[in-house]
Amino acid sequence: MLALALPDSFTPDNVRTTALVVAVLAVVLVLLVLRFVQKLMMKVTATVLLALVVFGAFYYRGELADCAKTCECRVLGIDVKIPNEDLPNAGVGCADATK
Repeated sequence: MLALALPDSFTPDNVRTTALVVAVLAVVLVLLVLRFVQKLMMKVTATVLLALVVFGAFYYRGELADCAKTCECRVLGIDVKIPNEDLPNAGVGCADATK
């Protein structure tokens, strides 16, 4: 079975920052769409889609804030590895904490 995995460099903090950047870029795109797109249906469709992107980014950003406590960090179904130094019980990895 194939599984998606993020590179080891993607820690929960990196993913949270990436989600914030995606949300900000989506807001900028909404402003550009509202300014330059002439047809009303295209404005509405693009705005709704970008609003969903912003909502999703902030939803997962909030989820990642507490995931080190449960050792279960997932973004869009992809596991995010937590470095041992970021865990509340320093020195105890997620694999060790679940035993």
